[in-house]
Amino acid sequence: MKGLVFGLYRPLNMKLVLIFVASTLLPLMLTTYIGARFYIERTSEDTGILIDNTLISLSQSLSSYLNELDQLTLIPYYNDDFIYALKVKASESYESLSRYQVLSITNMLDSQLRFVRNTRKDIMSTLIVADNKPLFYSTNNPLNDVADNYEFAETDWYRKAIEAAGNAVFVNPHKQDYFTRTKGETVFSVARTIRDIPSRQPISVIIADANTVVLQKMFQDIDFHVPSHIVLLDEERHFVYANHDVSPALFRTMPDNRSVVSDGGQSYMVIRRTVAPYNWELVVLLSYSALEKKTLWIYVNSALLYIVCLVVAFLFYQGLSRKVMGPVKDIIKTMGKIEQGDFSARYRSRTTDEFDVIGRSLNSMIEELKQKIEVEYVLKLKQRNSEYKALQSQIQPHFLYNMLGGFVALNQIGERELLEKSIIDLTLLLRYILNHPDMTTLEEELTLIEKYGSLQQLRFGERLQVHVSCEDGIRLHKVPKLLLQPLAENAIIHGIEPLSRPCRLTISADTVVEAGVPFVRIVIEDDGIGFDPEQLQEYGQIGLTNTRERLQLCFPDSRFELESAPGAGTRIAIIIPEANFHGHTHSG
Repeated sequence: MKGLVFGLYRPLNMKLVLIFVASTLLPLMLTTYIGARFYIERTSEDTGILIDNTLISLSQSLSSYLNELDQLTLIPYYNDDFIYALKVKASESYESLSRYQVLSITNMLDSQLRFVRNTRKDIMSTLIVADNKPLFYSTNNPLNDVADNYEFAETDWYRKAIEAAGNAVFVNPHKQDYFTRTKGETVFSVARTIRDIPSRQPISVIIADANTVVLQKMFQDIDFHVPSHIVLLDEERHFVYANHDVSPALFRTMPDNRSVVSDGGQSYMVIRRTVAPYNWELVVLLSYSALEKKTLWIYVNSALLYIVCLVVAFLFYQGLSRKVMGPVKDIIKTMGKIEQGDFSARYRSRTTDEFDVIGRSLNSMIEELKQKIEVEYVLKLKQRNSEYKALQSQIQPHFLYNMLGGFVALNQIGERELLEKSIIDLTLLLRYILNHPDMTTLEEELTLIEKYGSLQQLRFGERLQVHVSCEDGIRLHKVPKLLLQPLAENAIIHGIEPLSRPCRLTISADTVVEAGVPFVRIVIEDDGIGFDPEQLQEYGQIGLTNTRERLQLCFPDSRFELESAPGAGTRIAIIIPEANFHGHTHSG
């Protein structure tokens, strides 16, 4: 946990700055937002009024124009001879008329429709048909002719005109595909059924085609000072005209007036007006995003004003905070030294305010803490050395007991010279055990194992082979005395002695790296009888337990790993972090 408190430390002056910024910025943001929303609503309302007035004028002009087109299709009713001529031309007897009669009828029809063509430049053509039979047509293109075998009765405008029973039917912009020369032209049309007045039976259908340029001219000069779309819908809510591409999905359900709709990622405010008496809708889609952009200057000016005020307030605050934060920083610096173990650090007061009281209290606490740590450290050190000595004393009798038992066996079989040599080797081992310091080098500990192995080879002969190796860079690392001997003894007594075949005992020390961290690894491995780790009590439990405890006492971060199986030998690995050896000064 060392360093955690100061690692999470955040200066008080920064907290005060954050509080100041939050306490001023949030109200400013709220006020700016409310003001901007009010501006948008007010601007939207004013723009809506302007558009309403414009739409009233547009709807009146559009209504007048539609009424003119409506009246245009009533021309046949103004002349009885015209109606008579249509009835004759639509009858089956027309084919039997004389050339003079045919010419008279044609002149009658042409004179009436020529007047329309000459007085109305927006009318591109007028066509009169009965079922699929063209009776007469007049067009501003002298080369134009009616398309052969055109099925007029199958068109939507023809059927709607018949169903309207003499009322005018307005046809959405469409191609003039019933003419040969102008079939690619887009026109806006009005159609009506011409009926016999006495019998009220339909004679034919007249359709007048107007150039759509008229609608474009009607809307092209309109400017609301905000990006907008103007859409004209018929009574069935089909597009008649739109100055820009607009999704038809917007008008499947007619949006309410002054509502906001979305199309293609853009938001629009809807302003609509009904064109009476035709029940058409004139709709303006006003870019709501553009209206909101007009409020950008409010946000920019507010931000600039706030930044200026913040800089001035910050400079004033910095001057004042230095006087307040000086003692706080001194106290923090003193506590940091204490955390690093420097108990000689003391706070030196520079003021006579509350910080002076805190500083004197801190100094008293440091002095008291220093005394308690010194007392606790000495007691803990004594306790640790006592435990270490107790564990080591358990090893020595156990080792001697096993060796003396071997000497008795040598004496019983009469091996006097071998017994004498074994006693000399044991003397050297006992001198190391009794006189050597409690912490020894890894090299000396492995030399002890070699001597111990040689001593055991006198007893086992060719049945025991001992191999010891050590990496050069770790030979001088300090380890507890007799750390490895009990493990080697367990391997020989419990793993190798029960077998009659030659066995191998290997002790090695090297370095390994795990997750980027270097470790010292000591391995004691034999190819003896092995055992089930679940039955550890049968395999030198005392030696293993003592070694584990001594290892943890000296190296708390170390690991003790044991692997074994019946018939597969035993492998013990002691793994100690390399950093644990630097500055290790344990002594008895």
